[in-house]
Amino acid sequence: MPRLIAISALGLLAVLLLAHSAYSVDVNEFLAQREQFLAEESSRILGGSITLNADEQLVNNMLMTAKTLEYDQSFSNLDFAPATNFFLAKPSMLQSEVFKFIQQMPKGGVLHIHDIAVTPLEFLINDASYRPNLYVCSPPQDPVFFQFASSAPANLVDCQWTLVSDRRAQEGPQQFDAWLRSKLSLYTPTPQETYPNINSVWTAFENTLIAASGIITYAPVFTDYFYQGLQSFYDDNVQYIEIRTTLPLVYDLDGTFTDEVQVTQLYKDTFDRFKSDNPDFSGAKIIFAPLRRVDTATMTKYLELASQLKAQFPDVVAGFDLVGQEDLGPPLKDFLSQFLAGAADPNLHYFFHAGETNWHGTDVDENLIDAILLNATRIGHGFAVAKHPSVMDMARSKGVPVEVCPISNQVLSLVADLRNHPAAMLFTNGFPLVISSDDPASWEAVALSSDFYMAFMGLAGRKADLRTLKQLAINSIMFSAMSTDEKNSAMAEWYKRWNTFILNQYNNYKTKHNLI
Repeated sequence: MPRLIAISALGLLAVLLLAHSAYSVDVNEFLAQREQFLAEESSRILGGSITLNADEQLVNNMLMTAKTLEYDQSFSNLDFAPATNFFLAKPSMLQSEVFKFIQQMPKGGVLHIHDIAVTPLEFLINDASYRPNLYVCSPPQDPVFFQFASSAPANLVDCQWTLVSDRRAQEGPQQFDAWLRSKLSLYTPTPQETYPNINSVWTAFENTLIAASGIITYAPVFTDYFYQGLQSFYDDNVQYIEIRTTLPLVYDLDGTFTDEVQVTQLYKDTFDRFKSDNPDFSGAKIIFAPLRRVDTATMTKYLELASQLKAQFPDVVAGFDLVGQEDLGPPLKDFLSQFLAGAADPNLHYFFHAGETNWHGTDVDENLIDAILLNATRIGHGFAVAKHPSVMDMARSKGVPVEVCPISNQVLSLVADLRNHPAAMLFTNGFPLVISSDDPASWEAVALSSDFYMAFMGLAGRKADLRTLKQLAINSIMFSAMSTDEKNSAMAEWYKRWNTFILNQYNNYKTKHNLI
């Protein structure tokens, strides 16, 4: 037996030596195989099948020069924006040439964004909060509450209502507005200390949304707020928007409320007004997305309402989803009977948040399985999808994209360094995905460009180029809830914008290098 083992060991050594010899004899052959390997990987990356024309290739060279420089500088000074919490990385991002390029680029649509965090905080602070009849109630613990009223509302148990105008006068506009911003934003210069875990940051996040909602849901503010939200994305070169909304009750000064049908009409009127003012805007839709922490009877009512609204507003209502911290909410399987009944309506589409968790093998993690089996049109976040190869296979075969929101996942404590985001694997394998910004106002991000930048630099890797950015924009239209005719029209508009963008970048290059 020992002799046989010795012979086997010698035989193995001979095989290894022969293998080593085969690879080491011809270095050029090895390098050729290596280049072939790299080319294969390049072809599989998101956008790898796109062929750039001559002008696009020149613009791509410009882009990749800037990207490579940023990477090289990061290697030397260990200061890489996607590897740092967004609250700390934002200043360097705004100085990035790559970010400035992305800002100018037509990005198509944003498909995952929430109602109470669509519009930059400047509107709420500098406009809405200066309107008359706004009261504030500040209990010892957050959240704070705001309400427009003709006279002071009844005091809450642990705080009294005060006119915002009075408090601003007493404290000074600059000091009060800074305090107001702190109640509407998650920003902090010490994110790790302020939000030590996922539950603490989610609690603070929900507190900011509660504070903002009292201002936003006042009828005269409501339509102005969403108009300004559309404007902020339009200015960021986004031409189409889908907003997840809880359809909150909108109130008037006398305390009367509008119902969900009337609120949907307000959305429609605002979308129509914005498109009338901006004919090249491709439009906007809503996804009815109430809170997930409810009982089965309430879920049945939600789905019935969703079907009713879809029938009444077919061009405005895209479908149905649920919102709220997924880890603490009931899993999708708790409502399977209701969802299967809702699926009987062929016009009602699901856009489920699923897998927005770091856990594996839990009910929450397995929401991904239920979402794909319930024929979800898109999957929101899908942070855990890389742990479910069968879900990935089915999503790819059915063309179900994951809505990736990089900054949200970082700020809300799912991943600290975006180079380690699981969607990096989706990029390298050309998986169907779109980039969205979730709640940009809450972390004071720039509409969609901030997330595009973080995805392009942090998730897609050093070699991802203009083809990846182009594919992301195309995906945002292709995977939208628009009808076929709407998609064709939006795609034609996007190509028009894209060609203009490429020409402008090309001309800038020629001017810069005295080639004219």
